[in-house]
Amino acid sequence: MRRLRSFIVWIVFGCSALIVQAASMTLDLMDSHDFYQLSPRQGPLAEQFTTVVNSPPSPMRVSQKRAVRIALLLFGNTNSIENRSLLMSFKKRMRELGIDYRLDTYTDRSQDGSDITPYFKAAEAQPDYIVMTRFGFIQRRFVERFLRSGTSPKVILYDFASPLTHWVNHPPLMYIGFDQKKATTMLASYLDRQLPLDTRISALVLPAGYLGYVRCDLFLDEMMKYNRRVSRIRVVSDNKESAFDAAHAMLNDNATDFIFSCSQNISDGVVAALKERNLAPRVQTNAWGLPLHGIADLESRRVKVSVLFMKDDLSIAVAEAIKMDLEGKNMPSLYVAHATLMPAELDPDSVRLMVQQAYHYSVELWQK
Repeated sequence: MRRLRSFIVWIVFGCSALIVQAASMTLDLMDSHDFYQLSPRQGPLAEQFTTVVNSPPSPMRVSQKRAVRIALLLFGNTNSIENRSLLMSFKKRMRELGIDYRLDTYTDRSQDGSDITPYFKAAEAQPDYIVMTRFGFIQRRFVERFLRSGTSPKVILYDFASPLTHWVNHPPLMYIGFDQKKATTMLASYLDRQLPLDTRISALVLPAGYLGYVRCDLFLDEMMKYNRRVSRIRVVSDNKESAFDAAHAMLNDNATDFIFSCSQNISDGVVAALKERNLAPRVQTNAWGLPLHGIADLESRRVKVSVLFMKDDLSIAVAEAIKMDLEGKNMPSLYVAHATLMPAELDPDSVRLMVQQAYHYSVELWQK
């Protein structure tokens, strides 16, 4: 207990130094291409695991002496549609796999993920697996002690698929997420093809950090590659309110036709500003995933295109990773799920089909 409390104190005081070094973390990240080049044996394992995730469930064949204990760290509102979808998909796959388990959820409701109480409780419970659904500096400090010790709990990083070079010799059980760089280049290419050459492009980007690196900076680089000028760039916090205010300031100057949103929270703020000013479709933005009113925003043309992530596959992958570990099978350290584009021009039936593909275990939540 004393060591655990010292660990939590270490997190608190260590975070301030880490936040100062926010940009340095991006230099420690690998994309899937770099990772597979560094570890060639991982490629075939990843292909096999992808086939497992995309196949009907196969019940576990080994007997369990006790229920496996899983700690799931959630962030924000526990009852948000994203968290409910995650839980529904994960529980359904675990049930189909016939795994005897106990799931305890711990929620950090702070905006910056800095409430250490749920981390303390999760560690104190001594689970077999910890599933972290957000990854930043505080979360990194929390899991590093477990990785270095090589003992329980084993760590699964959910919605984070950029392996850390610093962790090559002691990786988590699995990184599970999307190739954000690939999604961003795909989005930039689509916008270059679709936006008229005289389109006035603005951008709301995040401060230095993971998404700032793999989305914001990369998008601006891609626009430069396409000889597209981004005339106005503003750095905002990753929340709807900051983006709403910044979008209003841009719209007041009447000098933009498209506002690039670097995150879904930013997109929510821009959409709210466009809706208030009734400017769509003359002025548009982009979205990431499927927010609560995502389909309506596409239909209204406030959103020109959304990057649609196959989110239920992440929950399925968590369940399959636990099963594979319990069976003692060789497994990859990285699983990259599929993402695609959902343009506003799609007909309603096509949109409905894409949503069903992305949320094939929890689609009922998104159709309400």
